[in-house]
Amino acid sequence: MRINHRQIEAFRAVFQTGSMTAAGDLMGITQPAVSRLIRDLEAEVALKLFDRSAGKLAPTPDAVALFQEVQRSYHGLDRVADAAARLGRRRAGELRIAASVAPSFHGLPPVLTRFRASWPGVLLSLHTTSSPEVLDLVATRQCDLGIAVVPAEGPGVTIEPLPTQNAVCILPANHALASHPVIQPRDLSGVPMLMISGYSYLRQRIMQNFAAANIQPDIVFESSFSGPICSMVAEGMGVSVLDPLTARAYAGPTLAIRPFEPAVPYELKLIFPAGQPRSDRASAFATLLREQMEATLST
Repeated sequence: MRINHRQIEAFRAVFQTGSMTAAGDLMGITQPAVSRLIRDLEAEVALKLFDRSAGKLAPTPDAVALFQEVQRSYHGLDRVADAAARLGRRRAGELRIAASVAPSFHGLPPVLTRFRASWPGVLLSLHTTSSPEVLDLVATRQCDLGIAVVPAEGPGVTIEPLPTQNAVCILPANHALASHPVIQPRDLSGVPMLMISGYSYLRQRIMQNFAAANIQPDIVFESSFSGPICSMVAEGMGVSVLDPLTARAYAGPTLAIRPFEPAVPYELKLIFPAGQPRSDRASAFATLLREQMEATLST
């Protein structure tokens, strides 16, 4: 069977327009040329594809079934075209970043702004998701780099440390514990606590500190994101131990921030696809991010 692309194009045009003439206009050819392409296609597949009724062409059931297959093929070509366009944009300049929530909202904006000023021709995209998903997006090369709190190693990725900060305790400004210069697990025994959800790597390390002190925290609220926790602590619902990026972003007259000891490192890491040359723009972004974090630590 020898079906060519022009025959399929003519079939698709006739099916969509219901007219040989309109299909010819759509394709930029004459009506007789369209008719010939349809006749050749019908002869090749040994099927009648259109019936003429009341001056219009009506597709047969076989034509409807064939059109569904044709559409799937065209959608596949559209996906190929989209992929090719994305590749072209990357050659021209694109940087796809995956990051967990805290750096996306409270660490990356100034870095993105500085990068944009230095690389104005680069299209930037930011995918905000959970830390495990950041790893997957970079490992599968859907993103060029990632920023998240993850273990030191992972399959399909190269992981580099960023300047380490420590988790902090946040309290309502008028809380009795706000007078303490440092908060320890024993200080929080029996105190209502709001915590980041259990899948968080940082949450797991915080809970290890409580277990080591033989303290069972009174957790009254959990959230996937730290932002709502800060707002609710400021409202007086309880206290929390969480990442310093979000805590600093919500700092204000109603929210006190204190060091938490023993220290729980908040170790953001840079994640790159393994076995892939690093682009100049990815390296430049990583440099700006390190500079931003070092400047934050010095303030």
